[in-house]
Amino acid sequence: MDDSTGKGKTFSMRERNQVLFALFTVGVCAGVIISERLYISSNREDILRGTALPNKPRSARSAGTAAASARSAQQLAGNGLAGNTGAAAVVYPKDAQMQALEQYLLRVAPSREVLVGVSNINPLREGMLETFLKGVQQAGVSNYVVVALDEETERELKFSNVNVLYMPLQISKSQAETGDNHAVSALKFGILKKFLMLGWAVLLSDIDVAVLQNPFKHLHRDHDLEGMSDGFDSATAYGQIEGYDDPSMGWARFAQKESHFNLNSGLFYVAANPRTVELMQRLEMRLSREKYWDQTAYNEEVFFLSHDGYRSPGVTVRVMSIYKFMNSKVLFKDVRHTPAGSTAMPVMVHINYHPDKHDRMKAVFKYYLDNDSNALAPFPGGSEKGT
Repeated sequence: MDDSTGKGKTFSMRERNQVLFALFTVGVCAGVIISERLYISSNREDILRGTALPNKPRSARSAGTAAASARSAQQLAGNGLAGNTGAAAVVYPKDAQMQALEQYLLRVAPSREVLVGVSNINPLREGMLETFLKGVQQAGVSNYVVVALDEETERELKFSNVNVLYMPLQISKSQAETGDNHAVSALKFGILKKFLMLGWAVLLSDIDVAVLQNPFKHLHRDHDLEGMSDGFDSATAYGQIEGYDDPSMGWARFAQKESHFNLNSGLFYVAANPRTVELMQRLEMRLSREKYWDQTAYNEEVFFLSHDGYRSPGVTVRVMSIYKFMNSKVLFKDVRHTPAGSTAMPVMVHINYHPDKHDRMKAVFKYYLDNDSNALAPFPGGSEKGT
């Protein structure tokens, strides 16, 4: 009850106002919290990607997300990591030589993908390096570099306005008696390691390769390594399950195994990530110590399974199409005998199965680019007449 002074009524009104203010404050806070939760819920994916666009309609946010995702994919592809999301970013130390290499690559291959050929003076004197470079240039490949192993090669290529890097590497004692081609080939893994450490994906090509189309338009970029096969059909190139028979086992005499021809170490695309850097490091070290064919070592490190104390580098592998990235057995034993126009022009043809490399390279260009249907006719299927 109110007393005669009205104080009870005054206190009652004050308490009511305090309660109302408290309720109002709680309501505002609850509204903010609920609104925030609704915004986070409706934009969760955008926020996780860092692409949420406040104060814009949903359609605009979706467009922004798509654009950001596309940029991310381009950045990954540019760093050779597209399709390899398990690869952690690693920053390798850069000495003066590596810094100079990085600056050069930024100039000739800003997309962070580069075609690399390694050569000493011999292919230059034979004219094969010139033929290789004509193929590269006519295919519209500007992001390429020839790594010259001697000053004469560097000087001649610079005079011809060719992208060239001089790396005076010494052939190891273990490779000194393996023949010039194999000894030079063994050096390439240490060279490629430098490119990969700087974040450039590399398409490695031997000089005995006829480049007919821009190969960068025909790569998948979904594995660590895409390699040309020495196989000549689906089973030999891409793999098959074969039976194995051991009669001494009686009832359990039959087993199965997987087999395929080796990848060729003279034509492959390799993404830039820690796994591929480790692969190149292993090959560089092995071939500096062992008298071993580089292609055998390459396939052992790529395909041998982890076991006991051995751990595989773990690179993922895609085999290139044998009709796009073609070895010379496929061309000279099969494709050239098919009806004209029934097969598409390959992207690159590696003259790996035949010793008369330069003559066959020039014939390949005549056959595909000059439409000379008889250009391949003088050559046998194998290395000997009548094959």
